[in-house]
Amino acid sequence: MKYKINYHNKRKLINNLKNSIYCRIQSSKINGVGVYAIKDIPKNVNPFVTTTGCIKEDIVDIHEDELNNLHPNVKKLIKDFYHKEDGYYGVPLSGLNNNNISYYMNHSEKPNITHYVNNSCNMVLFKSLRKIKKGEELVIDYDNF
Repeated sequence: MKYKINYHNKRKLINNLKNSIYCRIQSSKINGVGVYAIKDIPKNVNPFVTTTGCIKEDIVDIHEDELNNLHPNVKKLIKDFYHKEDGYYGVPLSGLNNNNISYYMNHSEKPNITHYVNNSCNMVLFKSLRKIKKGEELVIDYDNF
């Protein structure tokens, strides 16, 4: 199948594939699946950079009481993947089927990843706290996230 090629976008994608892909999902010794480095990740690098850069995602606040009207497994997904603040979960308007690889990081009290907020696009971004070696699982402290 041939696709219409936008060569500017193709260059951006190739650059992202060459320089910004660091991780994959695989079985974890910590819990179920986790995110693992497929190559060394330098300190202070966001291992989840997208080709399009800042994703201006609309976030919808859903009160915890509203979760009671959802299927129990959907309710569990929201509780597993999104943090609650003042009784509300911030859920992307695009829905749960668009969760990215970073959502699969497991918890550790000795994290190698931290987060920060990019206020210009309402996104939580990540960066490595130290050099992460190829094959190492990326972990974040859920209590500080």
